[in-house]
Amino acid sequence: MAQSREILVLGSTGQTGRIVADSLERERHTVRRASRSSASTPFDWFSPDTWRQAVEGVSRVYVVLPERLVDFEAFVDLLETCGVEYAVVLTARNPSVSGDAIAVGAEFAFAQSVVKSTFLQPSWFAQNFTTGMFAGQLQATGTLRLPTGTGSEPFIDYRDIADVASSILAMDDPSPSGPLPLSGPKSYAFEEALRVLADVTGTGAGKFEPISVDEWQAEATRAGIPETFVKSLSNLFVAISKGRDDYISNGVYEVLGREPRSLPDTFRDHSNATS
Repeated sequence: MAQSREILVLGSTGQTGRIVADSLERERHTVRRASRSSASTPFDWFSPDTWRQAVEGVSRVYVVLPERLVDFEAFVDLLETCGVEYAVVLTARNPSVSGDAIAVGAEFAFAQSVVKSTFLQPSWFAQNFTTGMFAGQLQATGTLRLPTGTGSEPFIDYRDIADVASSILAMDDPSPSGPLPLSGPKSYAFEEALRVLADVTGTGAGKFEPISVDEWQAEATRAGIPETFVKSLSNLFVAISKGRDDYISNGVYEVLGREPRSLPDTFRDHSNATS
């Protein structure tokens, strides 16, 4: 692609955004890193006065969605006004399931726009067990209590999501457009995933305890998780428990020409990096 204009990476200090920005810079693309903490390019979804400075002069953008609903139509209108040509938007697997309208609202706004867009729809991050939302509970109590029953999920390494995003943004003619489901190569029940983690690390990774949705909501509320987030996570967990997430998506291979990282590989890489 022509490199006369910058590629904007929102959430550039986050899990995927940092990797996307680093990858593009290694390929000699000019990257504008934006986040709430950025001194050079501050961007805050909830402060629309920060949007224009981040967007003006860029040709493409990597979009990481906010944790609450915002006026996506206004943001997309700004992209159009500023001449942005292409967007890679990180949304969610089965975007309507959470019920919070964030992913659905973003996909609708971008789909109605002249800005050509790809919607990355990944399964749950494999790193949730090592550094993310499950890790804290495991480290504190040795038990992961969730209302997922025996349901399985094809956990994906977020490095694969970032690799797909950076690859698409670097294409001369970005493709594919529209939804792009992404997953790991194999589904695991949560109890199985913990056994994999224990096998890889050689230590006790903790045990899994299935609980009811009501129990989980009560515990999450006591832990201070906002009510709207509790509801959306509950919907996602129920979807897993009913087997709705137990399928493999080939998006990583379609874009990168390789298989996604396996769950053991993700855990092994984390163990090696922290040992």
